[in-house]
Amino acid sequence: MKAVAALLAFALPAQAADLAMPFPATQTFAETRPLSSHRIATGRFADTLPSVTAEGAVTRRIWQVSGAETTLQVLAPLRDQLTEQGWATVFDCATRACGGFDFRFEIDVTPAPQMFVDLADFRYLAAQKDDAWTTLLVSRSADLSFVQMTQVDPDGTVEPTKSTSNPASPPGLTAVSDVAQMLVTTGRAVLSDLEFKTGSADLVQDSYASLDALAAFLDANPATTIALVGHTDAEGGAAGNLAISRRRADSARALLTGAYGIAPGRVETQGVGFFAPITRNDTEAGRRINRRVEVVITSTP
Repeated sequence: MKAVAALLAFALPAQAADLAMPFPATQTFAETRPLSSHRIATGRFADTLPSVTAEGAVTRRIWQVSGAETTLQVLAPLRDQLTEQGWATVFDCATRACGGFDFRFEIDVTPAPQMFVDLADFRYLAAQKDDAWTTLLVSRSADLSFVQMTQVDPDGTVEPTKSTSNPASPPGLTAVSDVAQMLVTTGRAVLSDLEFKTGSADLVQDSYASLDALAAFLDANPATTIALVGHTDAEGGAAGNLAISRRRADSARALLTGAYGIAPGRVETQGVGFFAPITRNDTEAGRRINRRVEVVITSTP
């Protein structure tokens, strides 16, 4: 299989798990860092994420896998291989049992198009062997599965490398605008024109070009569901920012499901406060950029 050939050609640290994909697979990303760190989830997200941070030689590989019908069909054979090689499972979960949306955005994931995570269908596993760690993240989109494997070996020695291919975009989505193209390509987009009243969660207008585009995208892709995610700058306390970011996402959802007629069941909301900035918060321009609502695809056909 292509994945096996790529695996054999890739330099791995001594404690690395030697896994073969259980279905036809194409490796689309590979990176080694001689000394780095990786945060490893050791329990379900519930207000916070139980985790440890491992340091050492870090290796990450990503595959696109065809032929599997479920994420468990992909993960289970990989888990069995780890067990056979002496790795002990520390944490193993699926979607809501992991903590859903919050869990996904607390863990380290390579951005699309190399890695795609359906927030309604993913699995995670963390395994340990002596002081070394392996994590697996598996998700799906249409006929493709995506596997991200990250390994940390405190005693490992690797040369710094990074390679990518041109993976296929998740199939089954139709783009009808710039917002839609971002959703098709990366699975997320910023609704940059949404404007809220100062210190409020109320939108200034009753229509926006970004919501026009998002509604058209959802009409063109009737099986797709989304999450609207509110963000704030770093002014003020965490609790207040979490609350207002969620209320602003709720306001955008109300407009999308009301004036634009999108079914409420297709749109969920989350607020993450100031915990996911996209630029620095020490300038007014940076704070303005960080105050935003994003749309994230949570499931596709």
